Amino acid sequence: MSDLSYLHEVFQAMQSSNRTFMQSARESMYFYTGGYGTGQWDNADISKLRAEGRPPLQLNIILPKVNLVTGIERQGRTSYRARPVEMNDDNEAKLITSLLYHLDKSQSLHNVFSRVFKDGVITGRGWVDISVEPGEYFDSKIHIRRESWANVLMDPEATTPDCSQWGRLARTKLLSISKAKDMFPDALRDVKNAEDIQESLIGKESLTGMQLGDKYKNVDPNYGFKSMEAYNMDSHRKKIRIIELWEREYEKEFYLVNPQTGRFSQEGFKTKRKANEAIRSIMERPEMEVAPVELNVVSKSVPKTYVTVFAGARVLQEKTPNPYRHNQFPLIPFFYTFEDYGDNVETFGLVENLKDPQREKNKRRSQALDIINRSPKGGGIFTGNKVTADQMNRASANGEWIGIPGYKGRISDFMSQWSNQHTALVPTIASFEQRSDFDAKEISGATDPMMGRATSSTESGLAVQTRIRQGMNTLMEQMENLDTCKKNTLEMAVSNMQQYYSVDKIQRIIGAEFDKVEPEEQAEVNQIISKFLDNFSTMEFDVVLDQGQNTPTMRALMANQVGELVRNGYASLFPLFVELSDMEASDEILEKFEQERQAQVQSQQQQQKPPPQGGEGVMQ
Repeated sequence: MSDLSYLHEVFQAMQSSNRTFMQSARESMYFYTGGYGTGQWDNADISKLRAEGRPPLQLNIILPKVNLVTGIERQGRTSYRARPVEMNDDNEAKLITSLLYHLDKSQSLHNVFSRVFKDGVITGRGWVDISVEPGEYFDSKIHIRRESWANVLMDPEATTPDCSQWGRLARTKLLSISKAKDMFPDALRDVKNAEDIQESLIGKESLTGMQLGDKYKNVDPNYGFKSMEAYNMDSHRKKIRIIELWEREYEKEFYLVNPQTGRFSQEGFKTKRKANEAIRSIMERPEMEVAPVELNVVSKSVPKTYVTVFAGARVLQEKTPNPYRHNQFPLIPFFYTFEDYGDNVETFGLVENLKDPQREKNKRRSQALDIINRSPKGGGIFTGNKVTADQMNRASANGEWIGIPGYKGRISDFMSQWSNQHTALVPTIASFEQRSDFDAKEISGATDPMMGRATSSTESGLAVQTRIRQGMNTLMEQMENLDTCKKNTLEMAVSNMQQYYSVDKIQRIIGAEFDKVEPEEQAEVNQIISKFLDNFSTMEFDVVLDQGQNTPTMRALMANQVGELVRNGYASLFPLFVELSDMEASDEILEKFEQERQAQVQSQQQQQKPPPQGGEGVMQ
């Protein structure tokens, strides 16, 4: 059985390691959305401003910059295709490309990647969840979804953005008691209230007084029953926290190897004896008499992934081998920025370094408005008289002159109007606010050309496009990180297809194209499908991402560039311009253009035809 104290010790260490990021990421989300008018202010500052009657203004300069970066990603969306590494895998690579396009029907996959990219821009981390669930025809269906950054905890010892090198990964969610019991009926059969998960089902271990070990030095010594109770459940909403812990361990296994080709068997064996038995079984096959193959046994240390699910004092799923053949964690990360400090790592998004300019702008505008609101409007009071606070406010705010009825005094007995010299601070505050706008542009890289604003009234369109492309160089690292996330996701999806798809399902995906071919060709297609499903270990391919050249935005940009060449005299490029422009009547335009071109060619040929020689063809 799983060691409950070990599970909580590991999970608490992961919480401690990720706490700073989680706090910063949540704050970044509030800075992006505005938090209904208060998300960019500290609670203490808001209380102080409201007590003084000052306005806590928010002038969100972060939201348009985040939307700009995410819009650039959407403009440059990539398409997918598989490229064979070996010549004999060409047909299988074409099949993989068709399956990937099916997986992205209605651009659902594109939308997932865009949402994950947006999470990374705001918080620094985005996650793709890939799983296999029952489909419409009671077969397997691959689901690729976005997982919230708030639900995933990184390995405390991670030093690389490649999660295939991590030792562990955790996912956690608060679920209703009814939903949790539906997922784990045996382990939660006696749970009626959220508090029930604090006690073990078999009664041998509880969270009360649990002693944690010393696997991690950063385990909080105060981490005990009360802190776990606050985190493991929400008794008010009747929800319990489910923790899914993925771990990677290295184990020694024995594999069959062909010394001539250097290829290893797809599956390993726990003992050398079982590996030798497998060799003897292979050698007894009839085909070995015709073409014998030499096989040897070698040992390798290989990574194995396991998953354990628990909630409070209940182990909902004992430590189980990864059900997926790819042997990877089913959560794929996207990091906007991943920096290694040697003893720890830091991940952050675009918003993190824009918080101070945003605070500066909000506070300066609030200060300026407060000074203007409080400046006198020409009022005052007569000296020698006692006035109430309400009278003082009317004198300073409404410009009234306050005096006591019946008072008789000299003209010198009233004081001059309220001083308004402090209003000279407003231009200074405005200059600081403008500086914060400039700082935000410099920090984010979202310059005026990238925002669609011309830097000069005489600047040409070509110059603007050049500036935009130069400005986009600041996002090259982030776009490459997103491409890595996409490739890892698609390669994992292909592996799941080979593990869970059937020949019939792939035929349904191919659909009408498969039904149109001749029976002989259908048999060939079935052979390709069978090879794809059965021989993954001997088939090599790369998932290739184009550079967004087929997106509507990029096609429009290329059409504009080709149009400039056509206007400069390169008329032969007109058909390419029409094709890139995606005109509704493009076929008719190209047909008319071809007819005129042929007529022009015939006319030129007739003009170049030599005149008749020696009276030939002339009446005498």
